[in-house]
Amino acid sequence: MTDIPTTAPAALTARHRATAKAKLDDAANDARHAYDNLKDGAKELYAGGRKHFDEARQLAEEKLREKPLLAVTAAVGVGILLGLLLRGPRTVYVRVPS
Repeated sequence: MTDIPTTAPAALTARHRATAKAKLDDAANDARHAYDNLKDGAKELYAGGRKHFDEARQLAEEKLREKPLLAVTAAVGVGILLGLLLRGPRTVYVRVPS
């Protein structure tokens, strides 16, 4: 059997340490580049989503100004529908004559 060193750093030579450090530095740089690319992509997606949201909001405001009665009627209808859905089932008691 061969003797296994008790501590890994003691077994490494200066050349091995330099190689390991270079590989770690390369991996760290790759991770930084990947992070920067993801961050830039997220910023672009956010900007695009914000633009679409602003356009939709502007269109909705225009439609509300054009037909305010229709907008109020639709809002009341949606409110009633949500109220009925969130209320839950109704229990009906029937009295049986005895």
